[in-house]
Amino acid sequence: MRFTGKHAVSTALLACLISSACLQDGSRRPPAPLATRPPPRAAFTEAVGLYDHGALDAARPLFRALLDSYPALEDYHLAYLAAIEDRTGHQQEASGFDDRLLAIHPASVWVPTALARRARTALELGDPRAEELAEHARDTADQDANARGIALSVQAALRAATRPREAYELYQTVRRSGGEPARLAREACAQLESTHPELLADPTLLLTEGRLLATEGRFELAARRLVAAVAGSEGDERAEALRALAKAYQQAGHLEEAIATYRTAVAAEPTTGMARFELASLLWNRDRDAEARALFTQILAQTPRHPKCDTARYALARIAEQDGRTDEAVAQFRRLADDGGDGDLAREARWRLAWMPYRRGDLVAAGEAFVTLGAGSDKDHVASLYWRGRILARRGLAGESQELFAAVLSETPDGYYADLAEQQLASPLPPLAAPTPLEITPPPSLAIHDYHWSRSRELSAVAMNGAAARELAALMRELPDGGEREPYLLQAYSDVEAHEHALRLAQRLEPGTLSSSTLDAYLYPRAYWSRVTAAADTEHLDPYVVLALMRQESLFDPDAVSPAAAYGLMQLLVSTASRVSARPVEQAALFDPTTNIGLGTRYLRQLLDRYQGNLAKALAAYNGGEDAVAKWERRAPGGATDEFVETISYRETRHYVKQVLGNYRRYRRLYGGPGEQRTLDQADALAGDEGDKPSAATVFPASPPNPPFDINTTTSPDAA
Repeated sequence: MRFTGKHAVSTALLACLISSACLQDGSRRPPAPLATRPPPRAAFTEAVGLYDHGALDAARPLFRALLDSYPALEDYHLAYLAAIEDRTGHQQEASGFDDRLLAIHPASVWVPTALARRARTALELGDPRAEELAEHARDTADQDANARGIALSVQAALRAATRPREAYELYQTVRRSGGEPARLAREACAQLESTHPELLADPTLLLTEGRLLATEGRFELAARRLVAAVAGSEGDERAEALRALAKAYQQAGHLEEAIATYRTAVAAEPTTGMARFELASLLWNRDRDAEARALFTQILAQTPRHPKCDTARYALARIAEQDGRTDEAVAQFRRLADDGGDGDLAREARWRLAWMPYRRGDLVAAGEAFVTLGAGSDKDHVASLYWRGRILARRGLAGESQELFAAVLSETPDGYYADLAEQQLASPLPPLAAPTPLEITPPPSLAIHDYHWSRSRELSAVAMNGAAARELAALMRELPDGGEREPYLLQAYSDVEAHEHALRLAQRLEPGTLSSSTLDAYLYPRAYWSRVTAAADTEHLDPYVVLALMRQESLFDPDAVSPAAAYGLMQLLVSTASRVSARPVEQAALFDPTTNIGLGTRYLRQLLDRYQGNLAKALAAYNGGEDAVAKWERRAPGGATDEFVETISYRETRHYVKQVLGNYRRYRRLYGGPGEQRTLDQADALAGDEGDKPSAATVFPASPPNPPFDINTTTSPDAA
């Protein structure tokens, strides 16, 4: 195959590298006698294990022998050997292995790493090609954050002496990507600050640095940098620095300092600025409604075209509703519904106009409002059907209510509202057809792209699932339409537990490409099944609740990181994981599926116990926090669960609760619900765990079956 464009190493550069380094003495050794060699796959697995445990001297001869005995993964042997020599201080030998990799395997997923390491070695040896190598590494590393970080760090180091500001900004870029390069870049920034103190006199750099420090959790230093940025700037820049300082105080938990700083920012910026809105939102979320109301009112009065005008109006309406000023709330909601430019907020307002009469017992008016709501928005149609049914049931019109519940089941048999309607009807729908995963039958055209496919199969055979998934991702980038014409990749991803890739590919397939039962195998997989069932058994949970939550939290991506610094499959904060574990838990541990699932299920069990088995409240606490749930419980004391959910002021949390419960229903209908175990041999095969069977944990519902949890509707989109 020919490689061109940004993913190719230039011919001139490659020729230069080969001539200078690829045949150095350390790069080739005579093979070991045949009689002493273990089978190649076993030897490779052993060598990788030794490397991972730091036994580099023991791993080295195994990888050298594999260069001759296991050509199917030659680029991996070269990459590991280069890393071993680099880590043991033998840069020349490392360069030799890297250059061989670049010369023989230009399509390898290791090319960005090899180029980045060559650039770093060139820098250390004073080689003038360091800049060119680093630039090539950056160009090829769009899918490799670690290699890109190394390359950027090389370019920063080349500029440190003569262009320190540019170097500082490059190191800041590296820090945003995480990993080991980010840690080294933090140290490099500190060194530059020491040798070039003038950098800390630049308000723009200080502002950027303060924000970056806050994202890294270094709040005390962030505050010092931002205070200096405020002192050294004027006008809009000063107001921006004040806002950043207020956010840093807020993130650090220093509420009063944050409020005071926001007030200074409000005075410093024009009325079109964001400080007033951010302060009002902070106060509202802290239940300081009177102060928030005053600020939101100022926004509408002083800046009618403020970018957050609709949100301010919505907040005023909710505050009025909570305070019992019904006429004021209705007026604000109605204006927002009629004129609001934010589609979601306008829908939310229409919902509140229906919900408010329901809450005060005016069922006739509520029913009429829900009819209007459903007619005005396809997204709210099923929700309006369900709540009209609830209203009719409360009015004693059982026959008419049953018709509406039946309509909900007919229109969205697997949606969130279907579960509620089914409980009202006391007549469950039959289960869905069992998921039927594909058999891997790659088309003949794959021969053109065999490089990555063959490696993915080899790596799968030695249980290096992460590396196999990386090869499949590289293959998809070569295929037309990103692999959307190649559904066999769905099962290839599932075989190596890359369920997040399979799910995203399944979502992109054209309708009709596969049967619904086949798609379900990848849209609702029994991901990490042996680990999920083991943890669910321990915590007395239905494993399908765990899968439903995991699907919503991370789409089964074990490396997922949220903006709020939640990690892994079940999106745990380090603080939460440490509290649940009763000992400190490192961030890196949360990327391990077994650890993450174990701690996540334990936390969910604790929440269910706290809320007497109420799954909706447990999910709300999992997403929004236990303090927030306590606040929402106070707003609907003694009410039904559906009324509790409607009081949730975080739209994201309301949507989350409904989505997880909708996922849970889909899983129960596909694989069998609590108390009924369906034998699904194909699903067991899909799980990727040889011999796994449905766990006994399926007999433990996640919440008591009676009374049913009547989770209410909200206007969060697409949760039908």
